[in-house]
Amino acid sequence: MERLPTAEERRGNESPLQKYASDRFGLRRLGDRTASHSYWAGTGDLLKDIFLPQGYPESVSDDYLSYQIWDTAQAFCSSITGMLATMAVLKTVGVGDSAATPLAATITWILKDGTGKMGTILFAWLYGSDLDCNAKRWRLVADVLNDFATFLELISSLLHQQFVLPIFCVASVAKGIVGTAGGATRAALVQHQARRDNMADVSAKDSSQETLVNLGALLAGLVLTPAVAGEAGLVWLMFAIFTFLHLLCNYRAVSVVKMETFNKNRLHIVLRGYLATGRVEGPAVANALEPIIRSSSGYLPYKLGVSLRKVLLSRADYEAAVKSHRGGQNFIVKFNSSKNSVFVSFHKDCSVGEQLRAAFVVEVLDFLLTQSTDNISASPLLFHFLRRGVQGRRDVEECLQFATSLDFSEFLSAARQAGWVTTHHLLGTDEWRYSWSWTDDRKAL
Repeated sequence: MERLPTAEERRGNESPLQKYASDRFGLRRLGDRTASHSYWAGTGDLLKDIFLPQGYPESVSDDYLSYQIWDTAQAFCSSITGMLATMAVLKTVGVGDSAATPLAATITWILKDGTGKMGTILFAWLYGSDLDCNAKRWRLVADVLNDFATFLELISSLLHQQFVLPIFCVASVAKGIVGTAGGATRAALVQHQARRDNMADVSAKDSSQETLVNLGALLAGLVLTPAVAGEAGLVWLMFAIFTFLHLLCNYRAVSVVKMETFNKNRLHIVLRGYLATGRVEGPAVANALEPIIRSSSGYLPYKLGVSLRKVLLSRADYEAAVKSHRGGQNFIVKFNSSKNSVFVSFHKDCSVGEQLRAAFVVEVLDFLLTQSTDNISASPLLFHFLRRGVQGRRDVEECLQFATSLDFSEFLSAARQAGWVTTHHLLGTDEWRYSWSWTDDRKAL
C-alpha cells in the first residue's frame, strides 16, 4: 500500500497542532491535544474569539494590543466621570425637585442638544480633512474636550439657574466635537490597525471591548455613586483622580501608535534626519519623535494644492512655471516672503509620488535656509551648498532650484525599505489643480 503523507493544521499560530494520517486502520487524528487542552486555555481561546479580530495577532498591526490596553483603561475612567456628570445634570434639571417642571427641563434639553448638533456640523466643516492627517492629535484633543464638558456639567449643579443653560450649551458643543473627532479618528486608527482588509472586524471587536468596559464601569458605578451621593468633596476628588488617569491613558494610547503613512510632522522628522545623516528612520522612530500636541513643522509652513493665484504673482513666475512644466515637473512651488510661507500648486496629472516630491522640495528648502554646516556630513554636495551661504543670507530662489535638482527617487526608495507606505499620504492637500492649453504658440490657463 502506498504510504501517504501526514496532514498537519492549526487555527492561527497559537492553537495546538492537529495531525491527520491514513493507514490500513482508516483515517486517524494523531496527537489530539483537544482533550488534554486545559479548561483555562479553552476559556482564553473563547475570549480571544469574542473580543479580538479573527487571525490575531497576524491580522492587525504590531501596536494593536498596546493601544487597546491603554484605550480600554481610558474608556473605563471616562465612563466613571460620565456617571458623575449624569448625576449632576439630572440634579440640575430638577430630578428630585418638586418645584421643577417637565416643560422647563425639556426645553433646556432641546436647546442643549440643538446647540451641540450645530457645533458638530461647524467643526466637521472646519477641521474634517485634518482629522485624517493628525489622527493622534485629534484623538487626544477629543478626550480633553470630553473631560472639559464633564467638568462643566459637574459645576452646573453649583451655579445659579440663569447660568445653567449657557453652561449646558457649551458642554453640548464640546461633546458634539468629541463625538465627531473621536469617531473619525477611531476610524483612521482602525484603518491603520487592519492588515487583512478586515476593518469591519477590527471595528466590531473594538466596539465589543468598549461595551465590556462600560458594563464593568456600570457595576463600579453602582457601588461608587451611592457612596458619593450628596458628598460634593468626594465627587470632585473622584473626578480629579479619574480625569487624570483618563488623560494619562489617552496620551499613552496615542503615543504607542506607529502610523506608516507620512503626514507633515512625520515627513519633517524623517527628512531632517535624512538630509543631516543620509539615513531614513522607520515608522517606529519617527512616531516616537512625533509631537502629539504641537506641530514639528520647520521654519517655513507650507500649503499643498493651492490655487494658481497664490503661486503666479508675476510674469516671471508664469514663465518659470511653463519652463518647469516643459521639464516634466507637475507642480509649482512659490515662496511668499511677506507671509514667510511656501505655496504649492499641482497639475491635474500630478501623481501621489510627485506630490510627495513637492513636499520633499519644500522641506529641503526649509533645511537649506535654517541649517548650519556644523553637524552635516552625509552629502558633500549639500555641505558645499550650505557653506556657500554661511557668510550672508542664502538666496531663496537659489535654494529652491537646488532643492528641485536633488534626487527624490533615492529618498523614496530608502523610505519604502524603511517601512513607509508611499502609495498615499496624509499631507493635507487642497483640491485645486491646474492644466495648460497651447493655442497659436500662446499659453493660456
